[in-house]
Amino acid sequence: MRLQLFQSFGFGALALGFIVGCEGGQTGDLSGQNGGGSPSVGETFGGCDEHQEELKGFDTETEAGTAEALLAYAEKSFDAPIAWQTASEGQSWSVGPEKGEGQLHVTVTRGTKAYRLTYTEPKSTNGLETGGISFCPAPSVGVAAHVDVTTDGGALAESFDTMLRSNLAGVATLSVPLDFSKLGGSLTSSSSNPHAKLVQPRLEAMLTASGTSGSIAAMEQTEDGEVAGASRALIAVWPGSAACADAQDGVGLEVAVDDEVLGTTGTETLAAVALDAPADITWMDDSKTKLSVVIESTGNGCFSLNDNVSIPSDRGPGASYPVRVTMKSDDGRVDGEYAGHAVVRGVGDQRRIEVQAEVEVDMAHSADSGFRNVSAPAGSESLIVSFKTYKSQASASGSVDLFATASPPCAAEAPPPMSTPGQGASAPGCEGSSETRLENASWEL
Repeated sequence: MRLQLFQSFGFGALALGFIVGCEGGQTGDLSGQNGGGSPSVGETFGGCDEHQEELKGFDTETEAGTAEALLAYAEKSFDAPIAWQTASEGQSWSVGPEKGEGQLHVTVTRGTKAYRLTYTEPKSTNGLETGGISFCPAPSVGVAAHVDVTTDGGALAESFDTMLRSNLAGVATLSVPLDFSKLGGSLTSSSSNPHAKLVQPRLEAMLTASGTSGSIAAMEQTEDGEVAGASRALIAVWPGSAACADAQDGVGLEVAVDDEVLGTTGTETLAAVALDAPADITWMDDSKTKLSVVIESTGNGCFSLNDNVSIPSDRGPGASYPVRVTMKSDDGRVDGEYAGHAVVRGVGDQRRIEVQAEVEVDMAHSADSGFRNVSAPAGSESLIVSFKTYKSQASASGSVDLFATASPPCAAEAPPPMSTPGQGASAPGCEGSSETRLENASWEL
């Protein structure tokens, strides 16, 4: 099967499906927000203002394609297994009546209007300038739509009008708030802590030709006298694939290495980042040799949106594949295999591939690091091998490092107090572990 999630298309950060502001609900109508094609300001997205310009028709072109192209894969019924979650350690919430695994159904039908959506930073927030750094989504196409969400166990039987949004061909998102007191289904929440409750529940979903993925989450709010706190509560995830366990909340679609994602297959991605020939490297002792690197797939990958990452350039759709990295140098200094991940983001000129692999072994099994004749400082407890390689349209590079780690002994007694009053007290404790680089080599292609 050749799973074609996305065609090559002008790529921008799809930072809208999982960080958006309020819209929709169990009831509501978005179809009357704009008139005559004039731009208007709608919801806020991650602090950005959304400007909605009504399109003349569903075939009208925008930077993000047409509404008709979006509906070609999004206007249908989706089925997916849903995994109902339990509270994390320290939380007290629970939901019912469904528990464990269930079945989710999402049906999308088009509304009557489509929009060109653009986003701008507010000039100021609470009187403070934003500093000119933009975290806003790229221009998008939006389609008013009616969505029905049900589960076989009856927890969800919801129907709402909302907006589908997309700025990358082949993937659309929706995000709607939920009100436990107004649900059509039987989903309820409770808490073993009388001072805690779930607030701001929200359903967020991604729609593609290959299926749907999403989550229901809220915040657990705790108030006890003058003490208040809040923590994220993940209520449900679909489809809950093991391949996406490392994605944000485990939300993502499992993809085979031969499936086409972001304009290419995982097999082609790994071939693009592998070394065609041994690379010339120089070790830390200035000795030169050649290093061969082989990168092989070890299982299915995960496509996810990566919207909640701290580095702006890493935001947007990406696919991650588990891999095995094999390194062997001509001088015999390294010959080993390491488990890691290959991550690809962007399409076309914006395509970036990064592979990372790391292994830690204790000194008693230093040979498992793949490095020979290792000389580590006295007191070293373990060895860490770190491999990285990166490829974009403009450059390709890689590196390998070997570190020795050690943990200094903990102080049994507190050191003398500070001589200057008010500069802090001292207490016994442990320093953090230290790392000593034993070997390093890098290459550019």
